[in-house]
Amino acid sequence: MTTYYIDHVDVCRLLTDACKAAGGQKKWADAHGISSPYVSNVLHSRCEPGRAILEALGIVRVVMYRKREETAQ
Repeated sequence: MTTYYIDHVDVCRLLTDACKAAGGQKKWADAHGISSPYVSNVLHSRCEPGRAILEALGIVRVVMYRKREETAQ
């Protein structure tokens, strides 16, 4: 199985698609025990998706770090 990483924009796309398939944000939120205002806030980038949304979408959060590039002097 190939591992690939997605960003916040991709998560929002997946959430948007899931809401459309469920018949709307409220229906999707209700089906997963999540408040619809919270779903809206995630979709409008007012907050990050938490565990409940990520689990419902089948996604896990991965934190990554990289070394800062040296600046030319």
